[in-house]
Amino acid sequence: MCDRNTGRRLRQWLIEQIDSGYYSGLVWENDEKSLFRIPWKHAGKQDYNQEVDASIFKAWAVFKGKFKEGDKAEPATWKTRLRCALNKSPDFEEVTERSQLDISEPYKVYRIVPEEEQKGKPGCANLNDATDMECSSTEMETSTDEYLTIIKRSPSPAKDTCQKQTGQDWWIYPHNTGVSAMDGYPAYDPISHGFSQMIIQFFYSGKLVSHITTTRPEGCRISLSQHLPGGEKVYDMENLENIRFPSAEYIASERQKQITRKLFGHLDRGVLLYSNKEGVFIKRLCQGRVFWSGNCMPYKDRPNKLDRDEIVKIFDTNMYIRDLQDWMALQVRSQGQSQGRIPESRITLCFGEEFPDATPLQLKLIIVQIEQLGVRQLTEEAVKSYSSASLHLHQDPQMDQIPRIISDACTPHQRSFYRESQQITV
Repeated sequence: MCDRNTGRRLRQWLIEQIDSGYYSGLVWENDEKSLFRIPWKHAGKQDYNQEVDASIFKAWAVFKGKFKEGDKAEPATWKTRLRCALNKSPDFEEVTERSQLDISEPYKVYRIVPEEEQKGKPGCANLNDATDMECSSTEMETSTDEYLTIIKRSPSPAKDTCQKQTGQDWWIYPHNTGVSAMDGYPAYDPISHGFSQMIIQFFYSGKLVSHITTTRPEGCRISLSQHLPGGEKVYDMENLENIRFPSAEYIASERQKQITRKLFGHLDRGVLLYSNKEGVFIKRLCQGRVFWSGNCMPYKDRPNKLDRDEIVKIFDTNMYIRDLQDWMALQVRSQGQSQGRIPESRITLCFGEEFPDATPLQLKLIIVQIEQLGVRQLTEEAVKSYSSASLHLHQDPQMDQIPRIISDACTPHQRSFYRESQQITV
């Protein structure tokens, strides 16, 4: 599989490996065989399998005489050597817009550059075998443990920082009007102020460390400090409620405390949240990756990542009310026998780590759960009204119960909804 003839170029060798079908994930991207995918899973991922995920990198090390059976396995070094060879060779160029590095089976896409294109490039005439060039010491990856690897991966790719929101920036308010100018979404309705408030809970490594109920209808910013780094100002900060991440001192484990602090370094700009009777909207400002779940999530079987500087609806209130109506009607039909799960009313944000995935939520470093205050009230009233003891009083929930409950939910309540026994849930 790996000919020892070191005079052969990387181009010929790699084409043979792709055609062989021997390496999982190493496949042609198009029928013309001018683009190919190469697996690029990081060694820090829980499902990393060295025999599978590092096989093509190991093969290159063997081919180049850098590794032989019996030597110490260094998958990170193997990967770096092939990466350097691809990047320095005039035969290849990475197609970054096609690469997918934030999915469960990440890969990079490279283009095989035709020789006629290479001749037109200055400085390439004498690079007949650029793959013999070694990586510099600064290019070689250093070993690290699983948690530090996750933190190292948490910033988004460089291309993500180039995304700009077109048109008017999010949340620019006329003074004291309480009206949102968020393009494309409904303005704040003062009648439904119960839906403008959010219950926000912070969990570190599965432990509840803080809970806050927002008060400003204009929304809030969750971040590490009140001001953006460098004094930057991209929206009217005075109208937003500033909510800070709790201190890492709440974490008992010194190791997890250290890792969480490192992750904080990528979350300085934070996220913006806005809630009204239509739903909950978010805009990610921070460099660190943010994954989420809510009743609007596009994927239920793989991680959902927030793109930077883009407005995303993460919870649909109307959809939830319809699901709640269906659940209530089911309780009536079941004649007092509890049926089905009540629809999920919370949104979960996971900072720095992929979510949802195979890792239990309780093991994630930073989890923030959000719930509209109006939805919490609506749900509690529904559960109370449709308990088995009172089912006989309500024969048609679709006709009169939901309007009454919604009306109640829009009335301010003074009682706290914090529960001492609150557990982190999905």
